[in-house]
Amino acid sequence: MKTISETIEHPKELLPDFEIARRLHRKHGTSYYFASQLFPRETRLATYALYAFFRVPDEIVDSAAPQDVEEALEVRRRLDLWRRNWERAYRDGDSEDPILRVTSYVFHRYAVPFEHSESFLAAMESDLEKTRYADYAELENYMYGSAAVVGLMMTHVVGFSDERALHHAAQLGYAMQLTNFLRDIDEDFIERGRIYMPLDELARFGLSEEDIAARRFSSRFAEFARFQAKRAHTLYNESNLGVPMLAPEGRLPVRLAGTLYRAILDKLEAREWDVFAGRARTTLPEKLALTVGAWRENRD
Repeated sequence: MKTISETIEHPKELLPDFEIARRLHRKHGTSYYFASQLFPRETRLATYALYAFFRVPDEIVDSAAPQDVEEALEVRRRLDLWRRNWERAYRDGDSEDPILRVTSYVFHRYAVPFEHSESFLAAMESDLEKTRYADYAELENYMYGSAAVVGLMMTHVVGFSDERALHHAAQLGYAMQLTNFLRDIDEDFIERGRIYMPLDELARFGLSEEDIAARRFSSRFAEFARFQAKRAHTLYNESNLGVPMLAPEGRLPVRLAGTLYRAILDKLEAREWDVFAGRARTTLPEKLALTVGAWRENRD
């Protein structure tokens, strides 16, 4: 199994590419970026590269205005071009694009399975066509590509001593994605026309997509949000079982990443699950306090 105790020094000619990726990560992935600072330097750089690889196609897809057919076609063209350029970069081990160049290096250096990138890009492509999910099984299938494979890729970079770590990493991906979906219900509908919640479960609580469109908060909506949060908490608990299977230097930052995202659920609970009351986020003092807590938990 792979560990990160071995000495790794990335090629100096790639440092400018890593820096471009770092800036992208710092700008868009606040909590994730904060946790990544606890990785050893070389692991941290590789994390920046993967984040940038995820972020660029995500931004391409999210740039399409809901119901704008012509714009959707242009976005699909750009996403297809990104995919083709990535396939070429991976095959050749080089690219004119700094993000693809450094990501290709990271994939080969850490033996990250190429099929994970295919699953991720397939999920991004589905966002151009699918805006509703009938049940949790459908949503989970989407989240495998959009988030679980992110955990799988990161596990190869961090290093692990037990194959079961991969399963637990996928659970962390699901947990973090579901947390984001719950927090961003309002934003996803307004800006993208999407509902990343199981429609059958909305109906079970006496809700419909009209409640989301009207930003209608109610006791029923609070119960629905609490139900989704409980599911996410279960996934976080499952993911934590894999932390001891990671290379020692990677355990604290991975645990902290989950802790920071889990805190978003606490923020939502504190406002009685009103997801329409603004974006829930943690402050820097709260992040520092959570870091201390994660450190103590990791030490036990």
